[in-house]
Amino acid sequence: MLDIIKKSIYLGLGAATLTKERIESLVDELIERGKLAKDDKPKAVQDILDKIEKEEKEIKTKIDDTVTEAMNKTGIVAKSEYDALLKRVEELEKKNSNEWF
Repeated sequence: MLDIIKKSIYLGLGAATLTKERIESLVDELIERGKLAKDDKPKAVQDILDKIEKEEKEIKTKIDDTVTEAMNKTGIVAKSEYDALLKRVEELEKKNSNEWF
């Protein structure tokens, strides 16, 4: 679990610093070194951006799953579940108070 959290933090930091402009700059360096054809630049940039987005989504899913699992194991109730129960209690209280009068 700690490893997933670390990866998500590193990915978040990496994604934050890897702006499109920075990626274009890195791709330009590859072109200058002859590692990539100039015509391939738009596709290479988009591929990198797509990969970052995909990995970010995967990490977020893993974090959500891990947090949900931890909440279930410890008995912590999700806010949505709490709100649903609160609404139900309020409806029952209202119904019961109407029956008394």
